[in-house]
Amino acid sequence: MSYLKPLVTLNYWFNANPPSFIGPVFLILGILLIVIFVAGIVVKWFAWKKRGNPPLHRVLSRLGRAEIAVALIGGFLYFVSYEQTPVVSMRFWWLVLLVAAIIWKVFIILDILKRYPVEKKARLERLEREKYLPK
Repeated sequence: MSYLKPLVTLNYWFNANPPSFIGPVFLILGILLIVIFVAGIVVKWFAWKKRGNPPLHRVLSRLGRAEIAVALIGGFLYFVSYEQTPVVSMRFWWLVLLVAAIIWKVFIILDILKRYPVEKKARLERLEREKYLPK
């Protein structure tokens, strides 16, 4: 458990010139960012395919946008960590990104739970009503 000890020190998170990430950690972090970016693109593609269903399109589009944004910001942090840029490569920024991504996803999920059923019901009622209107 001694490898977890640095995680609870302020020096680890707020060091202006942190040491570079260790090889496997850096590789796994890069792969994770690529996976998040590709997942965001796939979700946006599904949103584009579901244009005919506006509530679902909006939900998928918001989720994809969040994933792509987190991956791009993470890519920037990955780059400055690799270059060991002072202050910008502090590990604190990774923590900020993680917390911001979690909060963003929670707000999207809460919005989905609150608005999606209402919008879906309104859409189905509108389609049912338009079925009897002349075209």
